[in-house]
Amino acid sequence: MKVSKLLKLHGMLVLTLHPEMTLAQAARRFAQTVGGRKFSLAVVCDGEEHVLGVISLGDLSHALGQHEDKAAGMLVRDAMSRDVISCSPDDDLESVLQTMADRGIRHTPVVEGGKLSGLIARRDALEFLYSQTALDAENLTEWLFRSDARY
Repeated sequence: MKVSKLLKLHGMLVLTLHPEMTLAQAARRFAQTVGGRKFSLAVVCDGEEHVLGVISLGDLSHALGQHEDKAAGMLVRDAMSRDVISCSPDDDLESVLQTMADRGIRHTPVVEGGKLSGLIARRDALEFLYSQTALDAENLTEWLFRSDARY
């Protein structure tokens, strides 16, 4: 199953931040909800939506614990993770999930044509695959045990 199928179902709500924002500005963005949804991770992009890194609430907490009062004025680029694993809409969802498990990450940006086009959350992907498997099993059971079968 392709990543694009998951993105069509779950939409593409992604919190994005600019690398030159302060951590205080980033924290305010994290505090806002989009479509009733709170975010625990943001994708850091330049002005053309190229993925530069990711930053999590944990990264903000770490910066605050390490730098205290100075953390609010620090820039997102100084606290973000730069070693980002990404995927494309044409990638196999199961392979992306395996990579996420191997790397111990919960989110993977989806990049198309060099630009951000979505974000996969491990939980959403697993729920999606489970629902597809349950639907396939239900359809197969119905097909195998139809009451109007003639043979």
